[in-house]
Amino acid sequence: MAKIDKKEARRKQIAAAAQAVAARDGAEGATLRAIAAEAGMAANAVLYYYGSHAEIVAAAVQASSNSFLEKLAQAVDADMGPTAKLAAVIGAGTTADPDDDVSRILYEYWPHSLRDAELRRIQKEFTGAQQRVYEEIIAEGVRAAEFSPLVDPAKVARILVAQEDGLVMDVLAGNASRAYVLDLIGSVAATLLGIEVGPLLEQIGKRTQALSEGS
Repeated sequence: MAKIDKKEARRKQIAAAAQAVAARDGAEGATLRAIAAEAGMAANAVLYYYGSHAEIVAAAVQASSNSFLEKLAQAVDADMGPTAKLAAVIGAGTTADPDDDVSRILYEYWPHSLRDAELRRIQKEFTGAQQRVYEEIIAEGVRAAEFSPLVDPAKVARILVAQEDGLVMDVLAGNASRAYVLDLIGSVAATLLGIEVGPLLEQIGKRTQALSEGS
């Protein structure tokens, strides 16, 4: 059992090294040699723990996806109302900035999923998990008579995830401010869910500030 634990710890170390290199040097810079150097290992030693460079990349992307979803989960408290939960998730999902390593890694490897089946699987599951977070909040809001969706709630959830996917890229690239993106996504969410824009944007601002102060 000790050997299994040690091997898993080393695998996590290598995946973390891959994340660090990808965040710093981009996907193209995260070569096997660069990852091994970051982990303080020889390249052939790294391949003892992973069968290929592609497997290491997949592990790094999966770890980044898990970190992002964990951030969404931690942003929500059980005692929040549906609108507050919506604001919290929008704030947590769109607070990326040029120094946000988790989001940068996900975007670095997103185009690679066009040709890599494993990365495509991870991306699909990640998007589905994000969508379910919104679907659950919207369903709760409908039950509480806070939300009146203009279209099917699943479509609203998917639209919001798509908005985040596109607009956070602009933030990471330095082409849009975080405030602008939050305002835009919040406005779209309010319109699609039949609630007032102003109060939702105000709550998003408060939740975003709380997240920033917490970090």
